[in-house]
Amino acid sequence: MADKPKKSKFSDFFVGTPAYNNDKDYAAYAALTAPLNMFFLICLVLHTGYLILFSLNRLLILQIFDFVAVILYATFVILLKYFKGSWFPCTLLTVGELFLHQICAVALFGLDPGFQYLMIPLMFLMVFISKRGRMIRFIRRAVMIISAFTFIFLVVYFNDYVPPYDLSQYITTTLLIVNCTTSFLATGIYAGRVFISTDTKRSQLDVSVDEKIARIERMQNQIVISFANIIEARDGSTGKHVLRTSEYVQALVFELQRRGNYSETLTDKYAKNTILSAPLHDIGKITVPDAILLKPGKLTDEEFNAIKNHTKNGKKIIEESMTTIENEDFLEIAKAVALYHHECWNGAGYPYGIKGFDIPLCARIMTIADVFDALAAKRVYKKAMPISEVFDIIRSERGKKFDPVVTDAFLGIQEQITSIAQSNAD
Repeated sequence: MADKPKKSKFSDFFVGTPAYNNDKDYAAYAALTAPLNMFFLICLVLHTGYLILFSLNRLLILQIFDFVAVILYATFVILLKYFKGSWFPCTLLTVGELFLHQICAVALFGLDPGFQYLMIPLMFLMVFISKRGRMIRFIRRAVMIISAFTFIFLVVYFNDYVPPYDLSQYITTTLLIVNCTTSFLATGIYAGRVFISTDTKRSQLDVSVDEKIARIERMQNQIVISFANIIEARDGSTGKHVLRTSEYVQALVFELQRRGNYSETLTDKYAKNTILSAPLHDIGKITVPDAILLKPGKLTDEEFNAIKNHTKNGKKIIEESMTTIENEDFLEIAKAVALYHHECWNGAGYPYGIKGFDIPLCARIMTIADVFDALAAKRVYKKAMPISEVFDIIRSERGKKFDPVVTDAFLGIQEQITSIAQSNAD
């Protein structure tokens, strides 16, 4: 296989993009170096041609002007390879150079100054407009094109000028058109690259922020789940109770949304926070003594009251231990899930005996998931019940222990619930 031809050092010097030793702080600037070099190179070639033309016509003042311009552009090309800066001052430098150059050039052509020169910085201001939205992109491109043609048209055809040198009208007009057109083509190439680079940076920043937020959320969720698993392990569970109930809740929430049930309450945000809160429903069990929690026999009334208090204690623990979490909506739902997940639709639950719609939706969802797993899974005080019998019990408690609408949705995904139970069995 033939080796790829290597770029010459000369061409790489002018059009290559320097890495700046992989310094990330200058990555955006480095990405603009190639088009900016192209911009200055086009101007360098253009003014070299002018210098030759003016030398042949023995126009001394223009020879001097273009000699200075050639030196200026050549210096810029060289300095650009080694100068460390950001794209913002680099852009300002280019705008200032182009603006002043056009004024000087037009003054030498004998033209009067006018508002058309404002078209030059106007083009560069478009850099700071985000690409989001088709209309915004259209407006940005339209301003660029209109600014360029407005400048050229006004400079060439709407100016009274008396050239201070002896050239034909045809050559003078041609030089004006070539100068303006070439300058704007070069500016357009550079500005276009600035747009691409800036828009890419914006997109990368948005993605980076989203990824960091998602990573933080995953870490928080993992901490919550690990904490919940530790608590569940105290009563002899393997920790899969947390996993199973969380997956039941997620499946049930999605089914309720698919059916359009409680759509005013069950927004995407509410659904997400309900799913995230599920692992915390029994966090209050950490306050229950082992002697009660691990008792294999029937509990006394006093012991059962101690068990009941895990709902209130769970809410208190969330209030006191999660104060640094800024998501207030999540905290409110997490507290509701911990406090009310043993309440019943008919008012026979605890700790307050509230009923119906007075029980928050998140808790009504958690209740049916928790009861299903308590019946279908093995515990220290009982054996696992066959899943078919568990569904029969859930069905019989519709409108009693459980919200009828939530029950119907749960029974509607019976196969999915069974799959979750079997794949995560203890």
